[in-house]
Amino acid sequence: MNNINILIAEDNEISRELISTILKTQGYNIIPASDGDEAIDVVSCNIIDMAIVDLNMLPKGGFEFIRHLVVNSIKIPVIIITSDNSSDVLMRANELGVERLLQKPVDPDKLINVVQHILKRYGHNLNAIAVQRYETSYAPSQLMQRAIELAERNVKSRKGGPFGAVIANNDGEVLGEGANGIASRIDPTAHAEIMAIRQAAEKLGCPDLSECTLYCSSEPTMMGKALITSVGITKVYYGLSHAEINNLRTEHKHKETEYIQLGHEHAVTMFKRWEAMDEKLKY
Repeated sequence: MNNINILIAEDNEISRELISTILKTQGYNIIPASDGDEAIDVVSCNIIDMAIVDLNMLPKGGFEFIRHLVVNSIKIPVIIITSDNSSDVLMRANELGVERLLQKPVDPDKLINVVQHILKRYGHNLNAIAVQRYETSYAPSQLMQRAIELAERNVKSRKGGPFGAVIANNDGEVLGEGANGIASRIDPTAHAEIMAIRQAAEKLGCPDLSECTLYCSSEPTMMGKALITSVGITKVYYGLSHAEINNLRTEHKHKETEYIQLGHEHAVTMFKRWEAMDEKLKY
């Protein structure tokens, strides 16, 4: 066992435990914090060799914690973990001297390699570290809890509605996460389950998610269900049904779309002309 202390500041318990488990098996001493304020307290009371922080923590987030380090001339290498890959985040991270930015869900091997690389650069001897197999699997109840927590965080950060989703493989390993981003992205397709599916497909390098299970805080949308079918997901867990959501909402209820047939005769004529033209092309 070595004497390297790593602070992990993450307000989501499951994510914090995931990162802690990965790094503990590499022999690091882990000191957890649930937000920026607690992280500042940890730094003031302990010798910290590295900090891994989430950006969107409440009441104080990752950038506030890093600014505290800068203002007080505390030299600790910082890794940011986030699901936000916008250019604004990258610019702010560079301005504050952040060592690395990792996207959620964190890939275990990449996390280990990045941590080792940065620690070696800061003069730490890692030869004595005992490497063990890390366990990153979760039970369905934990994965559903994560989806609901993503939904809750999304509302608190005012990025979108109370909808979150997580995709895991058959071993319970997280492959993708998503939260409703219709408001923040100005994207009507940015439903939680769609964002999670995009992330999982990108991580796997293929659109086949037939060996995966989807966990949603609420029943997937019609658009989401179409995508779920197309990527081959055969099992979906959800917390709230559409009917329950409609009953719980007191305002902003969506009006049903009215479909009206118009111009039927012209449409029929157009279609017959196309069919006749298509028949001629065959001969």
